[in-house]
Amino acid sequence: MNFKITTLLTLAATVIAAPNPTPVEAAEVESRAVTLIELWGDSNFLGLKYTGKGDLGYCYNLPGDFNDYITSGKAYSGYVCTTWVDKNCYGTGFSFLSSSKFPTWIDNKSSSWMCEKY
Repeated sequence: MNFKITTLLTLAATVIAAPNPTPVEAAEVESRAVTLIELWGDSNFLGLKYTGKGDLGYCYNLPGDFNDYITSGKAYSGYVCTTWVDKNCYGTGFSFLSSSKFPTWIDNKSSSWMCEKY
């Protein structure tokens, strides 16, 4: 009987001493980048391909091999994407769900992109 009471008191002390989990603030939770956009160097989704992963509503600059080298692109299902002629999503932008050939004014002139929910 003494063993049961001692064991019970030990377990109770352990439960009381256990730390409570602290809630994590939203800003501390790292979001997971998702695939949002695919861009190609040639029309009809051909040539060198760039797959853009990121968070919705954030601007991303195209890496060197793709800067001013994009001719066609597709936004993943449920998203609309925009490419801009300047870095940091400045200048004139072209929004699309899917475009097998970008308009002449932005063809091979895209420097940055951003996607949002459609």
